[in-house]
Amino acid sequence: MAVLFGIFFVCIIAARWLDRGDEHDEPGAKARLEARIAPVGQVVTDPSVLVKMAAQTQTSRPAMTGEQVYSKVCTGCHAAGVLGAPKVGDKAAWSERLKAQDGVDGLLKKAESGLNAMPPRGGDASLSDDELKGAIEYMLKQTGL
Repeated sequence: MAVLFGIFFVCIIAARWLDRGDEHDEPGAKARLEARIAPVGQVVTDPSVLVKMAAQTQTSRPAMTGEQVYSKVCTGCHAAGVLGAPKVGDKAAWSERLKAQDGVDGLLKKAESGLNAMPPRGGDASLSDDELKGAIEYMLKQTGL
C-alpha cells in the first residue's frame, strides 16, 4: 500500500512540475467561463417587483405614428369589426362612441383601460399615450370624422 501511495505522490509532484498552468492563461478565458456559468434567469414571486423589473427591461424604441400603431395593433379588430369593434369607415359607430365618451380623450381613456373584448392598450402595453391617441385620431380621420 505504501508503494501505491508513493507512486500517487510522485505522479502529483511530476504533474505540478511539468505543467504549472501559467501557459494556459489567455486573456478573456475567465470572462468566457463566467458567461457560460451565469444564471439564465431568476424567479420572481412578488408582483410589484415583477412590474418594476419589466419596466426596467423595456427597450426604448422610436415613437410610432398613428398609422403604424393601427397597422400593428388595431387593424386585426377594427378593420373587420371583430367582437363589436367599430370598423374604420363606419361613421355612425364612431360618432356614437365619440359622443358617449366625450371626445377623443374619452376614447383614449377607454383604450388605456380596455373595453369589452379589447384588452388594455389594445394588447400592447409598450404603447405610450401619444401613440394610442395617434392611432385613435388616425382611425377617426380614415372614417371621415
